[in-house]
Amino acid sequence: MEMLKALLPVLGMIAIGMFCRKSGLMSEKSIDDLKKLMTRVILPLAVFHALATAGYSLQSAALVGLMLVFMVLPFLVGFVLRPLVKKPFSRYTPYMVAVYEGGMMAYPLYASLCGSDNLSQIALLDIAGVLFGFSIYMSLLSLMEKGQAPTVRQIVSDALHTPTFIAAMLGILVGVSGLGQWLLSTKAGEIYSETIGMATSPLSAMILVVVGYSIVPNKKMLIPCLQTILLRMVLQAVMILGMLFAVHRFIGTSQTLDLAIIIYMSAPATFSMQAFVKDEQASTYVSTTNALYCFISVAVYALAAAL
Repeated sequence: MEMLKALLPVLGMIAIGMFCRKSGLMSEKSIDDLKKLMTRVILPLAVFHALATAGYSLQSAALVGLMLVFMVLPFLVGFVLRPLVKKPFSRYTPYMVAVYEGGMMAYPLYASLCGSDNLSQIALLDIAGVLFGFSIYMSLLSLMEKGQAPTVRQIVSDALHTPTFIAAMLGILVGVSGLGQWLLSTKAGEIYSETIGMATSPLSAMILVVVGYSIVPNKKMLIPCLQTILLRMVLQAVMILGMLFAVHRFIGTSQTLDLAIIIYMSAPATFSMQAFVKDEQASTYVSTTNALYCFISVAVYALAAAL
């Protein structure tokens, strides 16, 4: 019963998104505008708040460092695994088996499972995702699509123009300085919390509607998509076990942190990747793979809720 109470709202919002596409209730432009609102305003606010009000310590730094290691590792292994995916999609293998869709998948699933009060747990993990995903990862992908050689200058420039990356950096600065915790203890902090809560409360529902709207499986892409999904599942299962082992050994044991690791690392590759893929066929491959992988994420979520 508890599993159904946690799972059905998530599936329900995804189903609403699928209905919006099927019925024509929402257009592609409407969804694009919704994505812009989320990725440029609401999600940066949520990330800033979570990081600005989180407790920081040497353990937090160690957690981010470990997550960064287990995020970069599958990206590097992905270059070795390219021959296992059908061409011409094999060139995207490193990008499809690494990095996680935190904002549009892991965040709402984790919040539904553990409550928004514990969102800082997964937000700390996502620091690594933001640092790597919105800098080196996206820059290399963009340069590959343009047929250009990567440069440090271009990678840094791309990161500094990403709202979520900027919000994360500001959130970390405020959090490490202690200003976030101090603000929450004041009268102004109460107003701030209410304002942020109202601004970010629709985020989970909006994101899941977008996820549902984006699920458009393409039969022609089925073989390379399934190949990629299988590789990601196996590789990420190993990464999750490695991350859990490392965290238990060097940081400690926490049920909410364990769940954050499992949910976060079970998410599909970032949906933002599609904005950087220029080829229409490749874009369909990316969106189809990510859409199908959403069901893996929901299945892991269901198991975690049941346990």
